[in-house]
Amino acid sequence: MRFALIILTAISCNTFGSVVFAEGPADPKTIENVFSQGVLELDAAPAPSLIKGSSEATVPSDPKQELIGAPSSPPAVCMPGQNSCSSACGTQSFACNCESCSCNACTLCDRIPLLSKFPSDRCFDDFVMPVSNPVWAIDPRSLTYVRGVFINQMIDSQTPVLGAGDLQVYALQIGVALNERLSFLAIKDGYNTLQTRGVGNSRGWADLGLGLKYVFIRDVENQFLLSGGLVYETTNGSTRVFQGNGDGVWTPYISVGKQIGCGHLIASSGFHFPGNTAEESTSFYYSVHYDHPVTEKLSAIAELNGIVYTKSGQALPLSIEGGDWINLGSSSVAGNNVVTTAFGANYRLNDCLSVAGVWEFPISNRKDLLDSRTTVTLTLQF
Repeated sequence: MRFALIILTAISCNTFGSVVFAEGPADPKTIENVFSQGVLELDAAPAPSLIKGSSEATVPSDPKQELIGAPSSPPAVCMPGQNSCSSACGTQSFACNCESCSCNACTLCDRIPLLSKFPSDRCFDDFVMPVSNPVWAIDPRSLTYVRGVFINQMIDSQTPVLGAGDLQVYALQIGVALNERLSFLAIKDGYNTLQTRGVGNSRGWADLGLGLKYVFIRDVENQFLLSGGLVYETTNGSTRVFQGNGDGVWTPYISVGKQIGCGHLIASSGFHFPGNTAEESTSFYYSVHYDHPVTEKLSAIAELNGIVYTKSGQALPLSIEGGDWINLGSSSVAGNNVVTTAFGANYRLNDCLSVAGVWEFPISNRKDLLDSRTTVTLTLQF
C-alpha cells in the first residue's frame, strides 16, 4: 500500500513539473514576491460585437425581443385587390406607392403585351367599376382594361308598337390609360338581338362610341377623383336593331369618385347632343354608383340611373324612347324622365380579373323600353 502511494506521488510530481518547466527554467518565486507584483492580468475574452460590419446590428435571436423590435420598413398599404380599410373602418391609409402596385401577379397581363405597356392608375384599386349603365356610367379613373358586357333587357307588353319582347347586347369595351390622367375609351360597340311581338325578330351591330377622358383632380390621400371628357357615337350600326340613325351624337360628361368610409361613390352626368336633332332626341343623363366591401374580394353594389329628354326628335310618332342603348328619335318625349335602380355584386377573381352582375328595374312611372334588365360584366384590368 505504501509502495503504491509512493509511485502515485512520483507520477504526479513528474507531470506537474513537466507542465511548469515546459517552456524552460524560471527563477523560483516566493509567496511574498507574487503578492508584491500584484494580481496577474489575464487577457479578457472578447465581448460579442453589437455591430456587424459598419452599420448592421446583430440582435440575439430571442422571439420576445423580435416581437418588441420595430420593423425595418413600413408595411405595404396599397396592394392590388386588397381593401384599404381595416375591419373597423377607422384606420384607412392611402400612402400609395404606385410603383409597387402593379399587375405582375396576374399571368393574363403578360399575354397581351400591347395593353400592358399602358398600366392603369393602381392608386385607386379598391373602387369598383359601375355596371348597370355600362356605356354612360363612366369610371373616373385612368384605366387600361378590356371588359366584356352582356345585357338581357325585357320589354313590357304595354310598349307601343313593339309590344312584349327582349333585347340582348354582346359588347366589348376597351380603355387605354395613356398616363395617370389621360385615357382613351371605346365604350359602345357589339352585336344586338331584338325579339318583339310587334316587329318580330332582328339582329345587327350597334353604333360605335369612342372618346377621351381626363382626370382633372387626382387626390390619392383622400381617394377623390374628378374627371371629364367627350364621347362621339357613330352611325355605323344596323337600323334593324334601332342603330345607325342620324348623324352621330356628341356627349360631353363629368365623373366624380370618392371613398366614403369603406365604400366608394361614383357619379357621372352628361348631355347627348345629336348631330341631326330630327333623327335623334336630345337628353341629359345621370348615374350614381355605390359599392361596399363585404369580404376582401366581394363587394355589394347599388346604383341609380336616370335620363331626362330635353328635346324630341321627329323620326317616329311615339311617346317613348330607348334609354341608354337606343335613341329612337321619337316626337313626343320632351320632358319625359325615366329613373331606374340596380342591385348586385362584384367579385375579384384576382388582382386583375373581376366579374360583376346587377339586376335593374324602373322606379319611375315611365318605363319606356326597360321593364327589367340583367347586366353581367367580366373585366380584365392591366
